[in-house]
Amino acid sequence: MRMPSIKPSELTAEQRSLDGHVRQLMAGLPAPFTSTDSDGALIGPFPVMLRFPGLARPLLEWFTAGTGASVLPARVREVAILTTGSRYAAAYELYSHSRVALDVGLPEDIIEGLVAGQRPAGMTVEETVAHDVAARLHSGAPLPGALYRAAVRAFGDSGMAELVFLIAQYAAISAILNAYDVPLPPDGD
Repeated sequence: MRMPSIKPSELTAEQRSLDGHVRQLMAGLPAPFTSTDSDGALIGPFPVMLRFPGLARPLLEWFTAGTGASVLPARVREVAILTTGSRYAAAYELYSHSRVALDVGLPEDIIEGLVAGQRPAGMTVEETVAHDVAARLHSGAPLPGALYRAAVRAFGDSGMAELVFLIAQYAAISAILNAYDVPLPPDGD
């Protein structure tokens, strides 16, 4: 771990403000996963963000903008997030969003396949499209016209834009997690 957690009592005023914002965002997530250590300090990508609040705040505002009026179903969002996390092998992302995905109803075998970097059988048409869009964007190539049209048919123009921005957001988080070698919490699988 390159950036250890910061005890709440040791936060500066600017860090404390960001810490509160992060905790508010976390309270809105549908599934519990460990996001604090035994001292109550935030873990995961958050120690890095707290050390660089000027860089983190715009990223978190971008997240808030993308989740406030989501048109994508929760399962579709988690498929895209897990596909992104698997491409980066971002352990904490895969840990936390596997739990969220289970809580929103994705079957365990689909979650395991996504975490392993596969295209699992048994996904809905919309989930498959989300996976394929995320996988293709992480290959570094443009979306083929047929895949783009399938995504617009499945989610509409707004949903397609939300999907692309969601994939970009979690690519950014995955890069932060990997750059700072963020470990799993003790209950991580």
